[in-house]
Order: sequence, then structure tokens, then C-alpha cells
Amino acid sequence: TSAVSVTEVMYINISGTSATPNAIKLACSDTVPCSKIVLANINLRRDDGTAKAFCNNAIGFKYGLVIPSLDCLLSYGHDASEKRKRDRQIIHTEL
Repeated sequence: TSAVSVTEVMYINISGTSATPNAIKLACSDTVPCSKIVLANINLRRDDGTAKAFCNNAIGFKYGLVIPSLDCLLSYGHDASEKRKRDRQIIHTEL
């Protein structure tokens, strides 16, 4: 929750089994969001099949398969055109 700025971080081609329920955790500063975060081709699971993702104040993109999904990142890929339009509308509305 401190004001540390994190930007331009990429996670690419990662797969495996998570030892914790939150397989992906982007816990960014409450005052300075993480920006330009990119996840591409991520496949993290748990032995019990219930891997989760946690996001706090992160902005960026996800490409291809990202499991578990992160709703805080914009989706790009072959099935994401409608979500991109909706996300752009939300971003423009909030600006």
C-alpha cells in the first residue's frame, strides 16, 4: 500500500501449479497504480483446481491464454474484440 511505482513488467509463457489459492497476485500501491503490466500465455493451476487471481490497482493487458483470469487487465486476442470495445468505453468514460 506504499507509494512505490511499478511499471513495464511482462510475465510471458509461465505454467505450473500454485501452492497458494491466489496463483496470481498483483497487489499494487493504493496511491500509485502499477501500469503497463503485461501477462501473456499464463497457465497456473492448483492441485484442487481452484486457482484464483487477485488484483489491486493494476493497469495493463493480457494476451492469449491467461489462467486464472485477471479482470483488471484488458484482454487482447482472437475472442476479445467485444471486451476491448467495452473496456475502452469504460476507460474513456472514467477519464
